[in-house]
Amino acid sequence: MSPSPATEHVLWQDQADPPRLDRRPLPGHADVVVVGGGFAGIAAARTLAAAGREVVVLEKERLGWGAHARNGGMVIPELKSGPATLERKLGPLGTRLHQEVNEAFDWVEALIADEAIACDYARTGQLYLAHTPRLVPYLRETTREHAEAGEPVRFVAREELADEIGSTAYYGGVVFDRTGGVHPARLHAGLARLALDAGADIHDHRAARSLEQLPDGRLRVTTAAGAIEAADVIVTTNAYADGFLPELRSRVLPVGSFIVATEVLDPALAAELSPRGRMFVDTKNFLYYWRLTPDGRMLFGGRKSMNPPSLDEATAFLTESMRRVHPQLADARIDYQWGGYVAVTLDRLPHVGQLRGAWYATGCNGSGVALNTWLGHRLAQTVLGEAPPPAFAELKHPRIPLRALRRAYLPVVGQWFRYQDRA
Repeated sequence: MSPSPATEHVLWQDQADPPRLDRRPLPGHADVVVVGGGFAGIAAARTLAAAGREVVVLEKERLGWGAHARNGGMVIPELKSGPATLERKLGPLGTRLHQEVNEAFDWVEALIADEAIACDYARTGQLYLAHTPRLVPYLRETTREHAEAGEPVRFVAREELADEIGSTAYYGGVVFDRTGGVHPARLHAGLARLALDAGADIHDHRAARSLEQLPDGRLRVTTAAGAIEAADVIVTTNAYADGFLPELRSRVLPVGSFIVATEVLDPALAAELSPRGRMFVDTKNFLYYWRLTPDGRMLFGGRKSMNPPSLDEATAFLTESMRRVHPQLADARIDYQWGGYVAVTLDRLPHVGQLRGAWYATGCNGSGVALNTWLGHRLAQTVLGEAPPPAFAELKHPRIPLRALRRAYLPVVGQWFRYQDRA
């Protein structure tokens, strides 16, 4: 008898209670329309509403459905490159980008504390792990680069890794103290309640279909339920960019990422696997990311290819991978499995800008919990005239080459990445 197909079952969504929104007519006018109800969109709406602006949020799916409730729950201030590398590539702009990603981390930490958002947040630190001996010098250089920028980091040699992780699969690591773990769906639900309390008008199951610039400079957003005219529009669709602002689809590549989560583990086993409760990430192109959840499960995520596999294939791959990293989990039951998309840009940097009069923020590259939330807030401040656009708006946003042919060339890219990971 063949096994039954896997059914998507998202841990975070099972454990969160996002606000329930009544179906009601859309207003014909607003000061600002926000398209996308994830971290960035809801943060923008809260800031705008708290300043007294009439703001309408349009979310295509159910509130609490998207990437904000499907990620690993890691609050990481990173841009894939260290501060010195960014400065070499981009000059003073690179330094400002690094400063902003750290500002985003501090801002989200303070927001959670100041507003008492019940989202299981903890400053856990991250352990970045070398999956091959040839990358140990890279980790030492990474440690030096961040330490010289004044950040609390330290290199961990292989013989010392047992104090950090219950696995012998890795060859060294870097501990970044400035990383946190969070229940992302509870964080999003808390932000949504703050936005609603401030007066934001949030509508889910309301897809924005088209954007039109009017002769008087205002913008018209059309939905199946009617049109809204506004002075400003902020688009925060990220990996789920669609035909509303089609130019974004050529600038962001949605790449599938999947997660499995075990049953609740015996506390002694959980402590053996993760003695310090870190967020774990390794150095592969097709990287693994994993952690203990607030309720004591092992959550393990990653991808096996550039083109998304079926949920069955992804679940089998991640379960096998998790057990290679942690053989202690050979008999642990998998209770949850799910997937979603990460917004990847060509230069692996987030981007902010304007298209047809609308502001956008996109391209989290897998590290959007802190940065996307802050970018939404900062774009709201820009619309309010309280702050200039973030430094990310000064980047050129390269297009994805031959996007229409991506199904043909992505497997080739994936083979190259796998070769690099094995080399």
